[in-house]
Amino acid sequence: MILKVYSTIMPEEDRMYMQWMGLDGVSFNSIDEFIASIPEDDDTIDMRINSPGGCVPEGWAIIDKLRATGKKIIATIEGDAASMAAIILLAASERKAYKHARLLIHDAYFPEYTLAGAYHKEDLEKLAASLDEDNQRALDFMVERTGADRETLEALMKEDKFIDMEQAKELGFIHEILEPASASVKPKAWKRKETNSSTDMENKKTLASAFKAFAEALGLSVKMEADPAPVGYVLAAQDGTEITIDKPEGEDPAVGDAASPDGEFLMPDGTTIVVADGVITEIRDAEQETDPEDEAHKAEIEAKDAEIASLQARIQELEANQMTDDQKDIVAKVTKAGGKAWLDKTLQSNYKPQQRQRNQQTVEPKASQIKSDLDAIKERRKSRAKKSE
Repeated sequence: MILKVYSTIMPEEDRMYMQWMGLDGVSFNSIDEFIASIPEDDDTIDMRINSPGGCVPEGWAIIDKLRATGKKIIATIEGDAASMAAIILLAASERKAYKHARLLIHDAYFPEYTLAGAYHKEDLEKLAASLDEDNQRALDFMVERTGADRETLEALMKEDKFIDMEQAKELGFIHEILEPASASVKPKAWKRKETNSSTDMENKKTLASAFKAFAEALGLSVKMEADPAPVGYVLAAQDGTEITIDKPEGEDPAVGDAASPDGEFLMPDGTTIVVADGVITEIRDAEQETDPEDEAHKAEIEAKDAEIASLQARIQELEANQMTDDQKDIVAKVTKAGGKAWLDKTLQSNYKPQQRQRNQQTVEPKASQIKSDLDAIKERRKSRAKKSE
């Protein structure tokens, strides 16, 4: 079963509060529930990690619970394994990571929101001592599980920065870096020719791993010696030519690897490897044959996508033309009153403006009045003229 550690590690009461807010966390309780759900005949826990870390005591409780199951634990870093999540990673006996994953270890600390109030000198000394205990405990566990040098890990904790998977592999945090695989391209089936030395080395590594697992089951801490220097392996081309690849057994050849002899070699799977001046300069993939079923499936998907797009456009059109509630109310009232015929009749108007008639009775009195006023003005002028003489 797959155990996903995809969020912050926190106590159960904090996790319940986060769930109330629509978020989630990883707690001892959630891990315990997962373990209880594993079928009895399932002896493997497939743990996937993408977590910023979190509560130290909760993290150690989770580690102890996982290791107490007695099941084989396989861990894969799918994003970040930071802080306490990097320690939980080491609970697994088989550890992998994707190429662009990251890992972070650092000194323990108290978050700022946990240090509220007044502290005496003795209080601060106790806090510092507890942090030092957390650091030493983490270092002990990391040294035991990775085999890395204690001083190197201690220096890395003080740097407090992410490292890539190449460095994580060198330090022993992971054993394998997973290369991306495309679902549409079949993996290469390199035909290797085993040598006595490479087979010998694999047998020794298998025996050593079995011994270490047995010792751990007895509660003993065993530090394994570093693996011997990797030896090259041989690939066979289609024409039987043998190509020696200078890299560890189990890793596919890549551009830049040392190889011999020089030349261009067609491999059994159709891949072409080009070696020049003792280095692989090019790897050309075989042309993929078109599968008629895949093409038919692709055409069917495209047709469905087009149908979905058409339906979405129609929905948008209907939504744009949808009437408001007021508009619906008006249409209902018009329909009830008689529909379009009633509306046309109601909008028609029989009003005709009356023609203006000249009112002779009004015009004539006004004209006579004006004439009378002019006569009066003339008389007054004559009267003033006589007086002035």
